[in-house]
Amino acid sequence: MKAFMPGFFDRLLGTPVRQAGAANSAGSAGATMQRMSVEDLKDAVARDLEALLNTRAVILDDVLARYPECRASIVTYGMSDFADLSLSSPSDRAHICACIEQAIARHEPRLREVKALLEVREGMVNRLNFSITGLLVASAVQETVNFDAVLQPSTLQYSISKAGRSASGTAAASTAPSATAPAPTAAGA
Repeated sequence: MKAFMPGFFDRLLGTPVRQAGAANSAGSAGATMQRMSVEDLKDAVARDLEALLNTRAVILDDVLARYPECRASIVTYGMSDFADLSLSSPSDRAHICACIEQAIARHEPRLREVKALLEVREGMVNRLNFSITGLLVASAVQETVNFDAVLQPSTLQYSISKAGRSASGTAAASTAPSATAPAPTAAGA
């Protein structure tokens, strides 16, 4: 089984991870390094995506046009406010998906080739479902992953979990816990 080092924030905040049995060899003179499994890594990415999508970027890209280094920095962490967009407009929905993809591309280095799609489902009231697909890159492992993102327009919060299906579209169990925080408004929905 492959074991991965927890991300910076997980190490900084002391987020507990399961100990990989192979990581604690007899040669480790008293110091144990926590390692995480691929599933733990996916859970960590889902948690970090949720934090990213539920954070509002304060400075718009237009303001940073003269400062290209700032555009790729923590200054742009988060999502734009979508209060002036209509969720019933196809062009506005496409813009929201593009913003999600751009935010993830800028601030989640473990994911590449990210695609965000709005999943229109009949009978769904007061929630929008997004599918986020990308290539999880960690050490020598590359794996296509799916995450389900739900926007609750009434609470303006995203909730992210590992997708209930594998990357090929077959059914799989979803085990990631999800928390919530503020998200864009649903004007005109």
